[in-house]
Amino acid sequence: MPAVEAFLRQEVEDEKERAARSRRAAKALTYGSYNLKELIDKLREIVEGEGVWQPIIVQGYRVASVDMTAYRRAAVEKLASKAYFSDTNRAVPAVPIGMIATAGEVNGQKVALLKNAVVTDVKTNDSEADKKELYRMVAAGLAKDEISVFDAGFKLVEAIQAGIKQCVIRLATNCTFGKTPGEIPERTSTKGRIPTQYKAEIVRPLERTHGENTIPADPADEICTITDETGQELEVHIWNKVYFLERHLKKVAKSKKEDLRQMPLKVMAIYHPAYDHPLLIGTPVLTLEPVAGYTIYGLRWPVEGLPQTGKYILSGGGGTHYVHHPTAMQRLPTLSLIFGSLLKYVAATLPPFRTGFWDRQPKPTYGRLLRHLKKVGISLSDQLFKKASVTAHLPVGYEAIRLAMA
Repeated sequence: MPAVEAFLRQEVEDEKERAARSRRAAKALTYGSYNLKELIDKLREIVEGEGVWQPIIVQGYRVASVDMTAYRRAAVEKLASKAYFSDTNRAVPAVPIGMIATAGEVNGQKVALLKNAVVTDVKTNDSEADKKELYRMVAAGLAKDEISVFDAGFKLVEAIQAGIKQCVIRLATNCTFGKTPGEIPERTSTKGRIPTQYKAEIVRPLERTHGENTIPADPADEICTITDETGQELEVHIWNKVYFLERHLKKVAKSKKEDLRQMPLKVMAIYHPAYDHPLLIGTPVLTLEPVAGYTIYGLRWPVEGLPQTGKYILSGGGGTHYVHHPTAMQRLPTLSLIFGSLLKYVAATLPPFRTGFWDRQPKPTYGRLLRHLKKVGISLSDQLFKKASVTAHLPVGYEAIRLAMA
């Protein structure tokens, strides 16, 4: 409300009219009828029309980064949806939002442009249902020349089951696959149940420890050396054709199990000298080259900047938004992602602004842009939810914290 009031103050002189417009703007957030996808498409139309932002193409594919974020609302007791936060080490009430963005470049800086967003149901706490809806939206909007990239937390079998046939997903370090398509073993006795479980020889890409024992990794089909952008040499172990095991398909619908049993997959273990543990990625695209696999996964990171910028706009980085209507709690985070995407693009297209004499090598970032806008006199609130409450009558200092005498 302070931000809306500050904006209208520059255009509307009548105080009553300004107050009425502010109230209408607040009600529009909750009760207004509009399509968030249309706003996102309009944003892409404006950005792509300027011709400065260009999508990054790797081996003929445009990269669609997919991720989940959450806006914390720990004080809302009736909020059913939750999300895990590392600083609390537990799941707290929050509004999860699914993001799909196209990785691009502006003047040498990687900038993700929002493509779609999944607004989750705040009345339920079902992370699996939220992921299914995100998978469905990715599959519906993925073009033939696009490949989606997921981080850990998403599963390769779930993405393929949802119809995403072009994807790169980070795998768990203890994952295993089948060396050949699963086969039902022959029945060796007339007694007992008929075998129904498909079995195959196991392929283990990385070694693991089980108690005091070390289980070695299986040899790769191919080992090659690639070079990254900095000139660092990386070693890549490749398994060209592996298959899902029966335990991967427990939650898969029966109509799709047989197709997934026969679907070959490609697994890459990328060893970087700067890291202690290798990066393990999997994809159903068998023609994907090692350099492309490593590059595509690296392009997953620009999508992280969208919630980072959006949360900074809302509350200086905390991501807390002080609205309590269920619809407003869903819409406001998504709107912040839209404007966060726009702000990162605008900051990348403008020259870098120095924050002070200590800023020897300024970069065109959204934080520097916001500081510059405040300096030149454009009124921007540090916290959009901050209220000009009357506090003169309240005690301060020691008097405010002194306990009442018994």
